[in-house]
Amino acid sequence: MSTTTRTPPARVSALRTLSIVLAFAAAVGLVFGTAGFSAMEADRGLAVNVTDDESAYLGYEMTAETETANNSTTATAEAAYHNQFSGELTLDVTVEVDGQDRENASVTLTQGEAERIGVTESCSSGETVHFTFVATGNGSGVNVSLERAHSVTC
Repeated sequence: MSTTTRTPPARVSALRTLSIVLAFAAAVGLVFGTAGFSAMEADRGLAVNVTDDESAYLGYEMTAETETANNSTTATAEAAYHNQFSGELTLDVTVEVDGQDRENASVTLTQGEAERIGVTESCSSGETVHFTFVATGNGSGVNVSLERAHSVTC
């Protein structure tokens, strides 16, 4: 019995060749990668202006004094907070005296508005009282925190 071999039609041959070429291209892509980015780095400039407490976005000004009356001495520390952001700022302030919370205040300041928060503590002559003012503020797209410590000698 004789077998005759037929040559495949040209259309099948072209399809087979295309399949082989695509398989080869996929294998090369897997071996060598696709030339895509695996990492990117960009440098951006950053400008930071340092200013004193009174001119900062959350302005801060401290006053401290001692007073003696009727054989009793007191030390007073008062902080004025100024909202110099472009919008409203909700400010939470905690005042510690010698490491213990003495005052907690929450105020909302509009742009340009200021608020004074103070604490008075009894003390003996020559004693040093340590005041710590911790403020955190939140506004529209703004978060700010400020901690300042002051010592007052009676």
